[in-house]
Amino acid sequence: FLVMSTAARNDIQLLSSKNGFGYPGSKRVNVAASATLIYPGDPVTGALGAAVGTSMATNKPVVGTDYLLGIASTVSTNTASAAGYVEVVPIDSGDVWLISPNDSTAFDTQAEYDALVGDRVLIDLTAGKYTILAADGATYGCVIQPLDITRYPGKVAFSFRAGVSTLA
Repeated sequence: FLVMSTAARNDIQLLSSKNGFGYPGSKRVNVAASATLIYPGDPVTGALGAAVGTSMATNKPVVGTDYLLGIASTVSTNTASAAGYVEVVPIDSGDVWLISPNDSTAFDTQAEYDALVGDRVLIDLTAGKYTILAADGATYGCVIQPLDITRYPGKVAFSFRAGVSTLA
């Protein structure tokens, strides 16, 4: 799987790309002046037609409400007094990402994990760390994908639903 940078958190990492060629490339997203930086592995959101991106808030994304520009692959260059940019890997519903579970006991056996495959879930942000939740909801923007938990212990595979993409 792809580790995008060693400079920060890397809470979300690309496991496989639908194009089958590995790293799908990145695009530059403007970031407003802010003391808060965006780190590699952070989901970056933006309103449709907006000029800037921000780190995704907690309990998101919701289909038709929250729109992801991609997953940060660099640390943003903004400061408290100057706008900057961040490089993001655009999301595609065919790509599979890895993230830690919010509640590891919900995913700690293969049978428990397999029972959650296909569930639509949200991403939590607590204490600066992104994790994935296990509650299914019709409008939730992530879908749990199959994964061998012995090969990727402590991780959950998921895809973003097309309805959370700014290109949807």
